[in-house]
Amino acid sequence: MITWYDRFNGKLVKQLPENIASGRYTPQESCILNGHSNIQPDDFLVSDGTEKFHIGSQVGSFIHNEKSELLEAELEIIESAILAYQEAIDLGRNSSFLIPDKLLARFELTKFEELLADILTKGHLQEIARRPRMELIYEENLVPVSRAKKIASSANAHLASHSECWQTRTLTGVIPKQILALESEDQLNIYENRVYVKLLGNIEQYLVKRILEVKKLEEIFKQAVSFQNAEGIYFELRDSIFTLWGEGFSDDEQTDDAAVHGIATLELLRKMLKKVRTLQHSALYLSLTHKIQVPLKLNMTNVLSHDQHYRHVARLWNSWLDTQQANNYDPEQIYQRNKKLADAYSQYCCDLVKRTLHELGFNELPPNCFKRNGNQAIYLEVTAGSEIVLKAPEHSLFFIPCFTNSIDLSDTELMVNSQRILLSLVSAIEMNEKHLCTAPTNFYSLEQLAVLISKWLISQTLQTIGITVSKAPSLLLKMLNRMNANGYWKLENNSITIIKPCLVAKPKLLEFKKEHKQDVSIAQAVDAVTEAAERFEELLYCPCCGAKADEGQWISREDNCFAIRNSSCNHLWEVNRQTNGNKVLKVSPNKVLDSDMLDDFERTGRFSILVNI
Repeated sequence: MITWYDRFNGKLVKQLPENIASGRYTPQESCILNGHSNIQPDDFLVSDGTEKFHIGSQVGSFIHNEKSELLEAELEIIESAILAYQEAIDLGRNSSFLIPDKLLARFELTKFEELLADILTKGHLQEIARRPRMELIYEENLVPVSRAKKIASSANAHLASHSECWQTRTLTGVIPKQILALESEDQLNIYENRVYVKLLGNIEQYLVKRILEVKKLEEIFKQAVSFQNAEGIYFELRDSIFTLWGEGFSDDEQTDDAAVHGIATLELLRKMLKKVRTLQHSALYLSLTHKIQVPLKLNMTNVLSHDQHYRHVARLWNSWLDTQQANNYDPEQIYQRNKKLADAYSQYCCDLVKRTLHELGFNELPPNCFKRNGNQAIYLEVTAGSEIVLKAPEHSLFFIPCFTNSIDLSDTELMVNSQRILLSLVSAIEMNEKHLCTAPTNFYSLEQLAVLISKWLISQTLQTIGITVSKAPSLLLKMLNRMNANGYWKLENNSITIIKPCLVAKPKLLEFKKEHKQDVSIAQAVDAVTEAAERFEELLYCPCCGAKADEGQWISREDNCFAIRNSSCNHLWEVNRQTNGNKVLKVSPNKVLDSDMLDDFERTGRFSILVNI
């Protein structure tokens, strides 16, 4: 029995559920998926396109939520962006975490679309709908002589044996009343017309999908450009997102040209779709649309080869077929592609976490070791199961990349009590603090990570509020009382509670320790106070950017609360006591045009945070 690692919960399981999310589990030993692909230990168990899995004795299916055509188009854009990101990394080039310039090519007309536009403009398909070729079929029918236009070859034999068809009999023969005649019927159901009708259906499906793709890309570009001069967004957030977007392009003209080109392409595609749908209302299409069976490989008849109009049907068919074969993979190839995407997405998420740390003011000194002013070092590690782990001395935060937009959201509810955060492609509307939408199409991916990491760091820093050293020697208490003109600490019941940054007093404390080096209790208490002072000092550092405030900017309040309002950066942070007795850390810009902005994540991002203590 194969043991599996559940990446969502960080536990080993011996039996897979009946329905699983693609990429959630990794095997602990080699196995074979659906009889065609070898899965090595710690590889992702991803779909092969059949949406089923059969591994040993275990059988089940992958979760597959029905998505709209627009969401499917967005998923294809994301896949292309992730693969382009991985390609750039492999080549040693920088690449944007948002849409890269490589996807600008999707605003260009493909060869098939150029051919279709040319043929529609020249009217070849319209002419076929107006005057289709037909097959002339003759059938023998018994009709009155007056209606007979062409006599059947078997008419004489039939008349000789059917006297009821005689009008009268003469010496030389008979005068017929009815006779067997040939009647012709025009038949539209010929092979060439079936190909034509099937082609119109294929073209319509292609254009609908292509229009959705270009439309989605155009929306992304419009949203990106809107950040450049947006008035309702905090300027640091606006600049951060627009900078992140601009990293994917070599110059501004490139993006401007792409946006203009995208509008023209979208308009042309829509016009072509309108023409094709008009042709689908022709008598030829309506008469054959329900009974067409055409193999993908064309039989090049004389009509398809030489007719002035039908030969363009063959050209379009073969060109359309080329577009389909480029994406026609068997299950093993689909599995390999999905595995490649899952690996690339994990790399993308890891790099995005690193970039987020840099945006929060951290510097990477040794590889994967991050430090900023006032914080202890944070180490980044990627586990065998592709979990991204941020390690602080006392706490760890896990990010689990999962390249899928089909997840049972109830599974994430089980992760509430652990420091495990799922990163996937599920819509940003459905996200929560345990499940983030991390994708090149989401302009707030980095902001979401920044808020979450900041809260994680803050929760550790705020533990120093009200930190107390108990059972302090009376001699030390007297010395601290003499130094307490600035109100650094509160002294009562032989305990020392730090209420204000006091690292400036460290040299005198060490000197006092040296003077009483033979007193072990004093040495231990001084060490405890200096350690507490060093930790308390971290409250002077901005949770947004790591800039340090001056000690003189510290405003003490009752019940160990404080405020820093005039720091050297653009942010203020304060701990306030609420009416219910709880304390809350509030981080916000020091200048906002609208007070409602502070409660809107899309307008302030990581620069406005509330953390319950």
